[in-house]
Amino acid sequence: MEAEDVSARINEAAHRARLGGHRATYPATLMPKGRLTAGGVVAGVALVLALIGLATGVVFLTILGLIFAVVFGFQFGRIALLNQKKEGQQLLFFEHGLVCVGVGGRIHVRRWDSTTVYQNTVRHYRNGGYVRTTYSYRLIDAAGETLGLAGGFHRPEEWGKAIQQAVTDAQLPRAVATIQSGGTLSFGDISLNRATVSASGKSVPWSRIQEIKVKDGQVSLRVEGKWLSLTRTMVRSIPNFFVFYALAEHLRLSAAQAN
Repeated sequence: MEAEDVSARINEAAHRARLGGHRATYPATLMPKGRLTAGGVVAGVALVLALIGLATGVVFLTILGLIFAVVFGFQFGRIALLNQKKEGQQLLFFEHGLVCVGVGGRIHVRRWDSTTVYQNTVRHYRNGGYVRTTYSYRLIDAAGETLGLAGGFHRPEEWGKAIQQAVTDAQLPRAVATIQSGGTLSFGDISLNRATVSASGKSVPWSRIQEIKVKDGQVSLRVEGKWLSLTRTMVRSIPNFFVFYALAEHLRLSAAQAN
């Protein structure tokens, strides 16, 4: 697919969804061509060694060469196909939403003010030492269609935080207004109103809550000096967790100031 055609379709989709001005672009993460070339060379050399072993009757050399040729050849082919599949995929951020160019050039659009986000950020350790962080996001639009983003674009630590912040900025004012007008908002099995936060049959007044934080992947409250696990639902399963957290902090601080 021509780059000009993709660019035109991106602009058309962004204009139709009223996304506003362009802010940033994150291309798909591809395996460097140098590493692909090196893998192909190793596979080729291994195959030559296998042929030499076959021609000279050196069984060990034949077997070793074939093993390396198959292993490196398979990896080379798999990564080359993956690169080809991801070529042209990109994530574009706009003032009021994003456009994702996915497999086969398919265009996905999400607006910050109507998207439900499920996020799962995991820090990986080995033998007590930090290894890497993986990022996974599910963006669900108003029609219920899911867009999965699993760190396959450059700088996931940057665009992941940008999604969280943009959705919070777009949806928090409306959430605060709903609460102030006497309404109740639910984030999964957690419900908030002006007086309390409730989950799993437990309700706690904001005036008693001293701190809110995530412990072991779950929402915990410090109530009069003691930590209380609000729900067994993991943060990754709470829709728009960062909107929930910002709203909960707003209500907690408002109650503290009122007292």
